[in-house]
Amino acid sequence: MFKFIHTSDWHLGQSFYGYDRSEEQQDFLEQLANIVRKHQPDALLVSGDIFHTSTPSNAAVKMYVDAMLNIHNACESTTIVVIAGNHDSASRLDCDRPLWKLAKVSVLGGIRRDSKGHADLAPHIIEVGGKGIIAAVPFAYPTSFPVTAGATDIERSQRQQAYFQALLDRANANNNDNLPVVLMAHLAVSDSDCTGHDRDMSRESVELSTLGTGYDYMALGHIHHPQDLSDRVRYCGTPIPVSFDEQCEHSVSIVEIDSHGSLPRIQTKPIKNTKPLHTIPPGEPVEWDEALNLVKALNPNERSYIRLNVKVERYLAQGAQEQAVQAMKDKQCRFCEIKKTATQLIQHVQAQMTAEDFNRKTPLDIANQFFTEKYGSPMSDEQQAMFNYVYQLVQEEAQQ
Repeated sequence: MFKFIHTSDWHLGQSFYGYDRSEEQQDFLEQLANIVRKHQPDALLVSGDIFHTSTPSNAAVKMYVDAMLNIHNACESTTIVVIAGNHDSASRLDCDRPLWKLAKVSVLGGIRRDSKGHADLAPHIIEVGGKGIIAAVPFAYPTSFPVTAGATDIERSQRQQAYFQALLDRANANNNDNLPVVLMAHLAVSDSDCTGHDRDMSRESVELSTLGTGYDYMALGHIHHPQDLSDRVRYCGTPIPVSFDEQCEHSVSIVEIDSHGSLPRIQTKPIKNTKPLHTIPPGEPVEWDEALNLVKALNPNERSYIRLNVKVERYLAQGAQEQAVQAMKDKQCRFCEIKKTATQLIQHVQAQMTAEDFNRKTPLDIANQFFTEKYGSPMSDEQQAMFNYVYQLVQEEAQQ
């Protein structure tokens, strides 16, 4: 039997509305080490987005290094496999790769190529002590995958699918002991539940069939909402929320597979967040005065991030932000923002712009309309001047 822990999207070093999250991230990593210590898995799979940015602070890097060593010490027989996500720097992760092998940590920042530029598949296949085989694919754009030797005539748009299948074929080629095969990847699969993400993921998503056949479990990262796409394909989700809209259980997944061809057994281990993210109220938006009263009624010892959920007809009264800060000054919670939901009066303006109107407007006109719809009042002269300055810089750069 092959037993492993699947986790992803740690986003270490995230600054949340200017607040440092290292305390709660450190607490998660200690919880993860304790889970490893208790369950003694054969492997720990980290499916990308270890860091929140490609240039993490020294403190975030140290947190990562300390966590890896702590997890290794919790169970020295555990093989740890880490792949880069879209938030990570592939070269930064790869630079320490030889050193990490001393602690049974396999790191794959970028996709390997041989001297001819063809796919070098061998480094992406990690055998776990007679227990299982891992085929690990770090984040790459679909058109950035290399061709495999003997298939150099494949069109660029088809290279991703060809690469995944070639890697899985390679993993299964010498699998004489019928070991479970696990595919790791960091990408968006079509029709996934992307609740919590602040951008449209459909444009970058791929069909599940693109990722080949021959795996017993697919350990995905990138989508923050935990979900099963099939009996064998899972996003484990974020261990602690990265945004207010990630209102779901946060956990890591423990997976067991008896042999190649067997269905995986999956259980989740919840992660307790020491500073949860709360939207007040959590449902429909309320008038400003009601939201402010809800804040005043908060337990003074509540340690959480707060977003106020407010409806406005045009805009909030002047000084609303200061009122919110004042209401929380004697509390341990952290005020982040006011989420404003416009009434029909403002939304109606947005619905009036046709394609013909859009073509007639200048970039400043469009920006000003968007600003008015979002904030209830036009941009100030200073904001318009700033927009024109930035727009001019972009135009000049495009012409160079």
